[in-house]
Amino acid sequence: MIPNFDHNHVTPPHIGNPTDLTQLSPYISDTLEFCMHFATSKERVEILKGLIKFREQLQNFGVVEGFQWLDGSFTENIEVTEGRAPRDLDTVTFYKNLSQQQNITIQQSFPDFIDFNISKQNFKLDHYPVDYGYRPEFTVESTRYWLQLFSHNRLNIWKGIIRIELNTPQIDANAWNFLSNLVL
Repeated sequence: MIPNFDHNHVTPPHIGNPTDLTQLSPYISDTLEFCMHFATSKERVEILKGLIKFREQLQNFGVVEGFQWLDGSFTENIEVTEGRAPRDLDTVTFYKNLSQQQNITIQQSFPDFIDFNISKQNFKLDHYPVDYGYRPEFTVESTRYWLQLFSHNRLNIWKGIIRIELNTPQIDANAWNFLSNLVL
């Protein structure tokens, strides 16, 4: 369950006892819940539709084992703190078990997966991939980097992260339908 914004206008880093893993970020969610929680403006809906389309492409290219961390100003009440809508959604895709040929195909046919500038332009996602099946040392260092970056905002306020699993096409379709029928 995604908690509401806290007194700092961010998704809280924990919801009670920070030593209880069930009350600690990253919060386990899915695309439908994520969309229902954050689809509060036309700008946010457009970004969420980009997320769903991006995930569809991941599915098409066989990136199905893993999860995503979602964060950035999108998971804050940026409309209150900075008086603006979010511009994108910061996304890290942790994945594994792609063949060498799949990696080559993705790089050639879906450059949005590896180039955050392209994913931002086409999907409104500031996207970064992490192959957690590559090497344990790389996985630890990547996780350390993203956790430190995502656990604070630009004002150094502690904040939470949302985690959604890959390979949930029916839930993603339900999220798309929710967004498409939303009246704002």
